[in-house]
Amino acid sequence: MRSTLFWLAVAFLIGAVSHLSYVLIAPSFAMQRLIGTGQADTPVNRLVLLDAPEQMRLLGEAESEAVSAKCLFDISKGELLVTAEMPDTFWSLTLYSDKGADLYTINDRQAGIDRFKLTVKRAPGIIDLLRGDQSETARALSDGWSVEIAEPTGIAVFWMALDYPEQRKLFTDILSRSSCTLTPEAS
Repeated sequence: MRSTLFWLAVAFLIGAVSHLSYVLIAPSFAMQRLIGTGQADTPVNRLVLLDAPEQMRLLGEAESEAVSAKCLFDISKGELLVTAEMPDTFWSLTLYSDKGADLYTINDRQAGIDRFKLTVKRAPGIIDLLRGDQSETARALSDGWSVEIAEPTGIAVFWMALDYPEQRKLFTDILSRSSCTLTPEAS
């Protein structure tokens, strides 16, 4: 009886450890693999429309279902300015860290508009917060939204649904007016 109870406890612990390992570690590895593949030829801090094979690899969606773009970003030397122009359909913009964490997401219903600016900048570290220099120049609300993130690198994914495959060219033309550029830090 004790032997059976012991082996049941061992099996439960092995199952719990393997489950936690998969849940906590696998998404990070999967995102690093997705971002890393093809990154050598992808410009950083620039919007790139995804072709059909890249969209299928990165998002698992056929070109008849959605239009997508990506922007690999590195904000270690400045702020990222995302100027988005989206069509009048269901769309989303998601920022992921290079480890797969969802940093920021906005969609058409949350935004309420189809044209906007989003500034992505580094969150201040604990030392900066303790120093108490809160006199940073504030942007006017009419200048768009701002988000602070802890990770310096990641990927922004622009996604929009297609009701009909014929909309692809129109939506691609609209999305191509968006941009993703680095604004150097003011010293």
